[in-house]
Amino acid sequence: MDLVRISILDTLIIVAYFIGIVSLGIWISKSKVKSGEDLFLAGRDSSWPVLGASLFSTNISSQQFVGQAGLAFSVGIVAGAFQMVGALAFTFLAMFFLEAYMGLRLYTSPEFFEKRYSRGSRSFVSGINMLMMVSANVAAALYAGATVLTVILGWDSNALFWTAVIVLAATTGAYTVLGGLRSVLWTDFAQTFILVIGGVVTLVVSVAAAGGIDQVLMLKDSQGMSMWSMYRPWNHDFGWLPFVTGVIILGVHGHCTDHDYVQRALAAKSLYHAKMGAIFAAFLKVLALFIIAAPGVVAASLFPNLQNGDAAYARIIVEFMPIGLKGLVLAGLIAAIMSSVSSGLNATAALITFDFIGKRKPDMTDEQTVKIGRYLMIGILLICTAWAPFIRDFKGLFNYLLQVWALIAPPVFVTVIFGLFYKKANSKGAIATLTVGSVLGAITFAILNMAALAQVKANLPIYFQNKLNDGFIITLICVAVMLIVSHYTGSTPEDLAKAEAIRTSKTTEKMSDEENKKYRYVLIGLFVFWFAVLGLFSPLGLGS
Repeated sequence: MDLVRISILDTLIIVAYFIGIVSLGIWISKSKVKSGEDLFLAGRDSSWPVLGASLFSTNISSQQFVGQAGLAFSVGIVAGAFQMVGALAFTFLAMFFLEAYMGLRLYTSPEFFEKRYSRGSRSFVSGINMLMMVSANVAAALYAGATVLTVILGWDSNALFWTAVIVLAATTGAYTVLGGLRSVLWTDFAQTFILVIGGVVTLVVSVAAAGGIDQVLMLKDSQGMSMWSMYRPWNHDFGWLPFVTGVIILGVHGHCTDHDYVQRALAAKSLYHAKMGAIFAAFLKVLALFIIAAPGVVAASLFPNLQNGDAAYARIIVEFMPIGLKGLVLAGLIAAIMSSVSSGLNATAALITFDFIGKRKPDMTDEQTVKIGRYLMIGILLICTAWAPFIRDFKGLFNYLLQVWALIAPPVFVTVIFGLFYKKANSKGAIATLTVGSVLGAITFAILNMAALAQVKANLPIYFQNKLNDGFIITLICVAVMLIVSHYTGSTPEDLAKAEAIRTSKTTEKMSDEENKKYRYVLIGLFVFWFAVLGLFSPLGLGS
């Protein structure tokens, strides 16, 4: 085992930051949690800066700083195109989804499916959401945090990796179980500032260490293309075609229907705060291209022989950041990774409490709801702690996450889009779509990953060997299933009444004229910023 790779001062800063974040979460938890709405929706009184920062911190903290920076180390700034799509998806959340969600006064995002389709579809989607959050959020965040800790401390044994996972799980669980979503929101808010500042400093320090801007702009990938261009040919693993089709579906599904994100919007004090929180998160997502993916690209110049790209970001901090500042940036990174654990933990427990237990025990008291929710969080944390170390068996964290997202997303994406915008979609069509899409996703996952089916994968056309393309094909099949089944089974009076209720819900929550004006100006500013950054990292800009 190597010696610890940071100074005593940096170690003390990390420890102090750990203690500070956990203490903040526990202190906030002293606000009495008396009901499920308090535990899981922070009393529905949160403002947009807190919501936006929490959306951003939850989204980027694990899979991005470790996994996406690791991907950028291998393929270039195109890894950051996921941030651009994510920013668009948060914008879509504000523009097309929140009126219905807020108007329906949902407790969980899958509750939408019961109000639009049936109780069975709600349970189905809730189960998919839980699988996604447990496997691709909480467990992945624990893996990411343990990866950072082991790089910092020079730990290279399996036992010490497990130790890092357990430490992260215990510290994060402490304030999440006690304080619920309110503690999660405020700790996320505090961490966002450290994350952004630390990311900017990391980029500046890494560019300087690599020899300056002119030097790093000359970086080429294995095919001789600039690592600073987000354009890649259609048959590339992350080419323009998979992004235009598969990644857009991933983005809308993840940012607009997953409960761990929708939960924050539902905690807003008004529609205005929900919308502005989503737009604020979108601005931060575009900024994340510079503070996450860009340092990962620079790391390709600094560590050309690095075997595990997931360690690239932490290696930059450990080897090139000045003493003192190094500890602060690392502490912010680790604490932000904890936010994915806390967010997924709270959201998953909310789904089980409201979508399963609550449906069978509608007479539960507020005290019972809180107690059950806390016990569930503890149980979920134990399961994810046991699973997290095995994520190392996949080829990089982001690859693991994309495998899960791309093949789970299509049926939920199709049913929610049809539920909002297609009056003739019915409950039978929803169940058929969810069933067919999930089965196809499981089969595809097996073909792409199981050694016993390696020959089957090798015989597929190159288009179908890309998980993002496969997700798009599954989506098209799901669209066909929804249209055919809904058409041939017809809409019952109940189906039509539910479709009308969704339409009506979009007009329930209103913004004032002044709020609408502010919202429109901010939205225009976001689109200008988005297109400017897209042009910067294109063949017409830095990627020339």
